[in-house]
Amino acid sequence: MMITTRILILASVTAVAGSEASAQVPAAPPSMGFVNINVGAQAASRSVEVNQTFPLYGETARVTTSESVGSGALFDISGGYRVWRTVTAAIGFSNFSKSNDATGTALIPDPLVTNRPATVAVSQTGLHHGEHAVHLQALWLFPVTNEFDVTVAVGPSIFSVTQEITSVSVPPGTQTVAPSVASESKTAVGANIQVDGNYMVTRRFGAGVFIRYAGAKVDLPSVADLHVGGFHIGGGLRVRF
Repeated sequence: MMITTRILILASVTAVAGSEASAQVPAAPPSMGFVNINVGAQAASRSVEVNQTFPLYGETARVTTSESVGSGALFDISGGYRVWRTVTAAIGFSNFSKSNDATGTALIPDPLVTNRPATVAVSQTGLHHGEHAVHLQALWLFPVTNEFDVTVAVGPSIFSVTQEITSVSVPPGTQTVAPSVASESKTAVGANIQVDGNYMVTRRFGAGVFIRYAGAKVDLPSVADLHVGGFHIGGGLRVRF
C-alpha cells in the first residue's frame, strides 16, 4: 500500500505540474494515437516456495523446494487512441522471463519400517518462470513544451504466469528420488499505474522513459500467494499519428 500511495502522489504532482506548464507553453496539436516500444527491467525479486505431498508406503512423502526469481529484462509495447480531449484509451503488453535453480529436501518413508523417513537432497536447474501481462489503461497527456510531454496512466493488468517446479518420483521399494520438471500456470488480475516522459524529435517520432507499477497475486497448485509483476522501468521509441 505504501508503494502504491507514493506512486499515486508522484502521478498527481506530475499531472499538476504538466497542467500548469501547458497553460504557459503553446503546445503542438495533440496526436490522435501512439505506439510505444520499450525495453527495460522488472526490479522485483521473490522466492518461490514449493511444498508437495503424496502417499507412499502407507505414509506421506513430503517434498519442499525453494527457488529465487530475481530481477531481469523486460520487453514492453503499447498503443492507444485519443477518445476525448487529452484522454486516451490504451492497451499494452509486457513480457518477463527468468531461468532459476531450485534446491530442497524430500522426506521419503521407509518401505518396511513405519515412521522412519529418509531425508534426501533435491535439486534442479534451469526452471523457467514467465510472466505475460496485458495492461489496459486510461491515459492522460500533459504537454510541457512543444517537444516534451508527460503522460499518466492507470488501469487493470491481466497476468498469465507460468512456473516450472521440481517434482520427484520414487523407485518402488527405495528411499531414493528421481527429480523431474513440472509446469504450472495461472491467470490473475491486478492493477497498474504508470508515468511516462516523452521527447518528440519530430512530430511523429521521439523517445521516452517510463516507470510503472503493475502487480498481482496468483495461487498455483503447488505455490500459494505468488506475487508477480512489480516495478517496471525502461525506455524506447515513441511514435505518434
